[in-house]
Amino acid sequence: AKANDVALVPNVLERGVAWLRTHQDKRLSYIMEDREHRRANNTDALVFMVLTDSGSKDEKMKEIVFEDRLKMSVYAQSMLGLAMHTLGDENKWQTIKKNLEQYLKQDEENQTAWLDLPNTGYWWYWYGSEIETHAYFLKLLSKTEPKSETASRLVKYMLNNRRHATYWNSTRDTALCIEALADYMRASGEDT
Repeated sequence: AKANDVALVPNVLERGVAWLRTHQDKRLSYIMEDREHRRANNTDALVFMVLTDSGSKDEKMKEIVFEDRLKMSVYAQSMLGLAMHTLGDENKWQTIKKNLEQYLKQDEENQTAWLDLPNTGYWWYWYGSEIETHAYFLKLLSKTEPKSETASRLVKYMLNNRRHATYWNSTRDTALCIEALADYMRASGEDT
């Protein structure tokens, strides 16, 4: 809403960010109490990305979520890539992009690209959605390499995999896909 100049109820954003900071601080303390056995999780990646978007910086959590990224879903890794890009840490977002590209498949004949996700054990969780994962990967590519062949092929794959050619599975994933497609169009110059 803020990025698109939509009016918000006064203080609602500030209260939400404050709550997320408190949540992240508690999680950081919990993880650090027993670092040998405790890891950052997918929700930690989501909270870290949202706080980064709001302008917050937490170097300790940044290091922990980056260190634990390979234990997270591809969806969460895409979010971390966006957060690291927002923070200007090129080495970290490049590393995350390389981690994500190990799942990348391409079909030369159809000129499409997609992530072949290992979602066998958690497809019913929010971070197990293939459609939303593709949307966040496209958001990352839109920020880092919007004119790449992979980005345009991912767009084609996402468009080809709508239901009845109008929506994906739910209003949530449809909204994320439209947002990712709009980000891609702006970043690649296709909106002109």
